[in-house]
Amino acid sequence: MKKIISAALAAAMILTTFPAMGASALSLTCPGTGGWSSMQYDDTTGNTTWHMKDGSIIVQDKNGNVIQNTQNTTSTPSVSQPTASSGWTSDTNSDFTVQPGKTYQFKFTAANPGALNVWFGTPGVFTIQKSGQEAGAVYYKITAVGTPGAAAGIYVSYNGSSGTKLCVATVAGGSSATGQPTTPEAPSKPNVDTTDMTESQRLSVEAGLTLGDWNHEYEQEVFELTNEEREKAGLPALVWAKSRTEDAQIRARELATLYSHTKPDGTAAIWENVSMAGETVAVHYENSQRILTRLAGDPKSAVQGWMNSDGHKANILHTGAVAMAVGCYVAENGNIYWVQCFTSNQNDMINPIMTNPLLEK
Repeated sequence: MKKIISAALAAAMILTTFPAMGASALSLTCPGTGGWSSMQYDDTTGNTTWHMKDGSIIVQDKNGNVIQNTQNTTSTPSVSQPTASSGWTSDTNSDFTVQPGKTYQFKFTAANPGALNVWFGTPGVFTIQKSGQEAGAVYYKITAVGTPGAAAGIYVSYNGSSGTKLCVATVAGGSSATGQPTTPEAPSKPNVDTTDMTESQRLSVEAGLTLGDWNHEYEQEVFELTNEEREKAGLPALVWAKSRTEDAQIRARELATLYSHTKPDGTAAIWENVSMAGETVAVHYENSQRILTRLAGDPKSAVQGWMNSDGHKANILHTGAVAMAVGCYVAENGNIYWVQCFTSNQNDMINPIMTNPLLEK
């Protein structure tokens, strides 16, 4: 009898401590660490708020997704802050600037990424294009084409809803809020003595490259430029070939030893485009701005060179290709070696990715 009374009292305490919850809230589990002291369910939004013992809070939406986490701990991954629109989040929510001619990529996460629509409120400042899609996420790339100082709001709608303003993007190098011209930030010159270097080595270093190393940012740019060419031809975008990422890195370095479709061990390489440039992006400093004076060896020139060659172009526009990995190796002498490794491996379409995984390392 005492046990029954104790159980009834415990149940009453639980009902008193926590308000009524919907079925979805009952299945939620607190994702935080360190324990929680209380929780609250919101009948209007379906959100569940967990109050942690360390004073922080964790908020889950009705689907169990974490939309806010104020815990200061490395054991809990950071998440995108909630947007004003229900059902999606963005990896960028704050205002930012983009250098003229440069690009910036957004990642939007949603249950139905194809139902997201993204646009600018002010035309002519940025161009925008969908750069890729994977399970639960879609990517949009913007390019600064307006005059320095011009700004545009970025708006998002989901499943036909009205647009929500996400943030504001500004072309760098314009005027400040007070109307005074801003001084473009001078690019940091490399902390390397280039006195005894050859021109090719010096230009590579001044372009921000590291001699004797790969450049994964360049690899990503070639990947995106290649998909732009496929889009022009009405072909689907390639995903990043996880199955050939290591091959691309090895082949790019091998090209510095033997520039050929035959590997240094005498075996033949499979389904690839290669390119070598003896001069990289030349850079000089003028009025604190980085000025490009020659474009040999940069991603845009590499892709354009392949598109000007019938055989290489056929590989880029091959209808059987589903994925591609890119390798870019900067040799000790300053030469840049490029390789595109194509594949029709359907395993790369399982949880496909649109970003070079080596960028995260």
